[in-house]
Amino acid sequence: MEKTDKIKIAVVHDHLGFCGGGERTVLLIANELGADFITAYASPNTFPELQKSLGSKLTILSKKVVRTRVVRFFWLRALFWKNKKIFKNYDLIIASSPTATEVVANYSKPDCVRIVYTHTTPRRIFDQYEYSKKTYPLILQPLFALFVKYWRWTYISGAMKFNINIANSNCVKKRVEDHTGGEVNAVIWPPIITENFRWLGQGDYFLSWGRLDELKRIELIVEAFKKMPEKKLMIASTGPRFEAVKKLAEGFENIRILGWVPDEELFNLVGNCRAAIYIPVDEDAGMTHLEANAAGKPAIVVAEGGLIESTIDGETGILIKSNPSVEDLIQAINAITPEWALAKKDVCINHARNYDKKIFIERIKKIVRNNDPKKPIIGIDASRWEDPRYPGQEKRTGVEVYSKYLIESLIPQINQDKFRIRIYTPRTITDLPLEIQKVIPGQKKWTKKFLTQELKHSPIDYFFTPSYFIPKNAPENSYVTVHDVIFKASPKRYSAWERIKQNYAVKQNIKRAKKIITVSEYSKNEISKYFNIQKENIVVAPIGHNQWTDIEKNNERDKSILFIGRIEKKKSIDLLISAFYQFQKNKPEWRLILAGKPGFGIDDTKKLIDRLGIQDKVQLLGYVSEETKKNLLTSSSIYAHPSSNEGSCIPLFEAWDAEIPAIVSDSEILKEVGKAGALFFKAGEEKDLLDKLNLLAEDMALRKALIEKGRTLIKNMGWQKTAKIVLDTITNK
Repeated sequence: MEKTDKIKIAVVHDHLGFCGGGERTVLLIANELGADFITAYASPNTFPELQKSLGSKLTILSKKVVRTRVVRFFWLRALFWKNKKIFKNYDLIIASSPTATEVVANYSKPDCVRIVYTHTTPRRIFDQYEYSKKTYPLILQPLFALFVKYWRWTYISGAMKFNINIANSNCVKKRVEDHTGGEVNAVIWPPIITENFRWLGQGDYFLSWGRLDELKRIELIVEAFKKMPEKKLMIASTGPRFEAVKKLAEGFENIRILGWVPDEELFNLVGNCRAAIYIPVDEDAGMTHLEANAAGKPAIVVAEGGLIESTIDGETGILIKSNPSVEDLIQAINAITPEWALAKKDVCINHARNYDKKIFIERIKKIVRNNDPKKPIIGIDASRWEDPRYPGQEKRTGVEVYSKYLIESLIPQINQDKFRIRIYTPRTITDLPLEIQKVIPGQKKWTKKFLTQELKHSPIDYFFTPSYFIPKNAPENSYVTVHDVIFKASPKRYSAWERIKQNYAVKQNIKRAKKIITVSEYSKNEISKYFNIQKENIVVAPIGHNQWTDIEKNNERDKSILFIGRIEKKKSIDLLISAFYQFQKNKPEWRLILAGKPGFGIDDTKKLIDRLGIQDKVQLLGYVSEETKKNLLTSSSIYAHPSSNEGSCIPLFEAWDAEIPAIVSDSEILKEVGKAGALFFKAGEEKDLLDKLNLLAEDMALRKALIEKGRTLIKNMGWQKTAKIVLDTITNK
């Protein structure tokens, strides 16, 4: 591998006890990456050629094998624990299977890149828990329940320590999400070695080579062929149900139980069969049907698990219903006539190429290249991508808007040939690439508790949060956006608890940050003044705005004055309401629209509206969606922002984009960002605000001039500019 030749890589798998798809997959990964392979024990019959090709890179920890249930669980973990020092030698480790997941999570060095290839979660402790419990005597079931609680804890806590989680199917991706609360960064289907499977001819038999255990439904297949003596079945596999299957087929000459066969014989059987049959219970991914397809053979598969997503029903095979009966299987077998099977030859071969080993290996190598441990990591806190109180609802106020658009603009500017990107989030962000996300489930005290732990387990080189708080364990090169310190300048506009929280956050940020980023020169001066920090340690990255392209501008306007923002004391909403009360006496057809979440002092605001008797003229809309906000901006006649103390003013930029004239206070910050694009009134003076409202409602030339100025200003305010300043600050340019 061109960029990772000098890094030490290992692949860790529980054991090589039998020939399975998972075992072959991880052995291929190790061989292709030139990695060491570490496993508890290995059978010489498990892909001997792949084991041989590893040579001295294959480490087998024990010749002894413990098979007793539960005892085996602890034996495996004790064996890896005894050899835990070996894992400190590696820069990048790929774990595969449950025990390996826990081992690599706990014994690798902190700066090791940890990647897990998840064939399946340990389903016996999750969705198959009730079934598993019933396999134990009644007296032991309470002990099994306690054991499962312990195993769930060890597995989930281990899985959360991985930097990259790869699933072998979308079915397993969903299981990982459901069982652990985490996220899968990529889905890479297990490799099919298509060159081994070739169409050789069309025999008169159906073939099954799935492992003979109760979950593969081999007995159901045998029962179906017992009812069809004119149809032939060959079973080329072994497993714990071998004797039971063999006995079930006794006396039926149309059914041949071959047991385990060498690879060359299997390839010959597949290449000459009419079709394959593969109907396991809720299979995670499955490879048998795709191997059949590679040989130009259709497969009868069951509509469960990963088989649904890798089968084209009626083309590469026939999907029978979930939990099938013998009759369902018989119907599908009868449908696969020699003519039908032959007609599907080419589509089957072409479909299998999508799962070829070369594609699999290149995708694995790409993930390894992108996570080269020699490249420093830029970690970004995306916990405020949306309002955390409303997960999944895409609700945002100013901080969330800032976080979303800044992060979206930062990512493309980070040179991924030089840096790794790690986006920390409590839930999956569908708008961002999954491969760079680290989902850390949790809600309360997410930053202090969950993100802090993550940074301890997996240290990074640079850290940036656009939403106030740098956690413990963040690196020396940490940066934070402090939007404003209004709680210091105007403390009466905040609750006591809010002042305490914000004061604590800013002090911690100053203590932990290499530099503070803020959104305006005004905020820079205020931060320096109230927290005694040198101005050269504060960087101004003005808030951006990406112009809207999905709105109609200059349409006919309603006679309404619009405010967008949190409805709270610090925004001087009461001043606007009082001015509007006077305004509407001479202009009774006008309305005041207040759109935003209620905040500190909302009850006093409602009382003021009631006292003035203008309930029918003032609309308190609460939080509004992005679409509703745009409709309000393009239908109202005046945008008013009365606040005298802000960090910046995103709604003003949106008003410019929607081409609505704006009135704002002449506070220092709004003069800085508003420039010539707004009409200013004296901050805190109701009479002047009233005069400006009357002027803007009547002076069409002034309205037009302000719209033109705003249109000009907004053209040069892309978030890309903001992101570049932030990125240059983080990387010390």
